[in-house]
Amino acid sequence: MALMTDLPDAQADARTHPLKPSSIKLLNWADYLSADLLKGFEAATGIRVDETWVDRNDDFIVRVAAGERYDVIMPTDWAAEALLNAGLLQPLDLEMLPHWEQVTQPYFQAPPYDPGVGGRKYTSVCYFGTEGFAVRLDRIAMPRKSWQILYDPDFVGQISMLDGSREVLGPALFLLGADPNTTDAALLDQAAAMAVAQKPLVTMYDTKALARHILDGIPIVECWDGDVAAAISQGAPGIAYVLPSEGYRVWADAPCLPANAYEPAAAHRFLDYLLEPHVAAANADIMGYQPVVPAADPLVRSLVQRSMRPTDEQMRGGTFLRDLGESNAVFERSYAKVRSA
Repeated sequence: MALMTDLPDAQADARTHPLKPSSIKLLNWADYLSADLLKGFEAATGIRVDETWVDRNDDFIVRVAAGERYDVIMPTDWAAEALLNAGLLQPLDLEMLPHWEQVTQPYFQAPPYDPGVGGRKYTSVCYFGTEGFAVRLDRIAMPRKSWQILYDPDFVGQISMLDGSREVLGPALFLLGADPNTTDAALLDQAAAMAVAQKPLVTMYDTKALARHILDGIPIVECWDGDVAAAISQGAPGIAYVLPSEGYRVWADAPCLPANAYEPAAAHRFLDYLLEPHVAAANADIMGYQPVVPAADPLVRSLVQRSMRPTDEQMRGGTFLRDLGESNAVFERSYAKVRSA
């Protein structure tokens, strides 16, 4: 794309000329960055953040692919890779991200979804964590460390699942002994059949209020670790967070710049701001997820949250979801069958 070819010169120009106050357009998950953080960025830089929200990773792909213009978007790993593979992202200028040196973990410096093709890097990082399930121990005293519990007919109407094709089919694929990134049609058909059979057990498919579901007493909630930390911090009694023995997902948010961004220089300043340790910690305090910058971890106020920070061993033992190209549509069609069943 011509825009990507011209971009290094444009970024060099942005480094050598003072940045005039402006605004950036941010496409983000709902309630994912604190209002105080956005106000602090504007106070520090004179750059206003105009925010639009989505509910699913697929929405990032659809909106950017449709030509909608944003300066920064906040997809999760595999969705960022899909945009990268479609030529819809521009490379980052790491000289404009001085706080990138705070990111020391090898699985974020060159993650599988953005390994640095041709020496270029396309994604930064914000939060990270794992995906498993939470169990209310006052409802289920001895939960199995297995995804099988999500398919147990003893728990009709007592299970909350995440809303998304990769999230709903993933546990079934792990139980089948398959990689959640498989493109094997037979395995995907089996996983979809398992999800359809599971549907009578499921009280809802949701990604927005997971801590609330735990607090409200839903016995089993497929979720991310940060939702468990938030629920415990808000007074939820006796919660077990399970990383199943069959395998589990690790994830990272991957802030990036669409190829058609209006304000790439201002967008870089925003990405760098998110990596400042005190900013990352303050925002993590609000959201409950783990800040990716290690220097921010001891600044997080919640001891519960800090205690749930995934270890290096847990991160290495999990699986990042990947862009599957045309098979992304296969997952979506399979999930549509589940929801319409």
